[in-house]
Amino acid sequence: MSGINPVWFVVGLLAQAAFSARFLVQWILSERARKSLMPVHFWYFSCAGAVLLLAYATHQRDLVISLGQMAGLAIYLRNLELDRRHSGGQPPFFLWPWLSLSGAAIALGWVSKPEPIIHAITQADPLWTVIGMVGQVVFTGRFVLQLWFSERAHRPVNPIHFWYMSMLGSVMLFCYAIAQRDPIIILGQSFGIVVYLRNLALIRRAARAEGSPQGSELN
Repeated sequence: MSGINPVWFVVGLLAQAAFSARFLVQWILSERARKSLMPVHFWYFSCAGAVLLLAYATHQRDLVISLGQMAGLAIYLRNLELDRRHSGGQPPFFLWPWLSLSGAAIALGWVSKPEPIIHAITQADPLWTVIGMVGQVVFTGRFVLQLWFSERAHRPVNPIHFWYMSMLGSVMLFCYAIAQRDPIIILGQSFGIVVYLRNLALIRRAARAEGSPQGSELN
């Protein structure tokens, strides 16, 4: 991967800051409750991070990360809708503003670099592209699984499998990012792995204390 423009490097850092903030807040609340929780703020931070990283990945012509952020954003928005229905409230910023921002992110990332995306695809290492794609499918699939449980419960809920899939997908994307020499993705996945391990520990501790099946729910 070629050198990163300083402006887009900052955009990437802001994206990872948003993603880190969602888990930092989640981590603090979970430690206080002594079990794994996720507040509604998690989804707002997720949306912000997805839009910013989508712009960054489009600029970098990284199809793996771009597709993952588009799929992720759709799931984050659906979880916000489920939370709205469950709480009876209306989030101040919901569907259309986020969709508009994501469209603008793709457009800005696209016009900011003259390299055609087909050139980036053909120049990519096929093996690492496959590894990255599989990692992204697993990483995004964690939210598909979470959404499936949430749809059945009619509110956001979060099974322990979410964290196992997070770990697997994160390790694969970490390896992919090293091969791509992308410090932004490396930084984000490094922090994520620590958080996932801690949440698994909290879930197991809560399950032992309550004598219940392992799993967790979102607020």
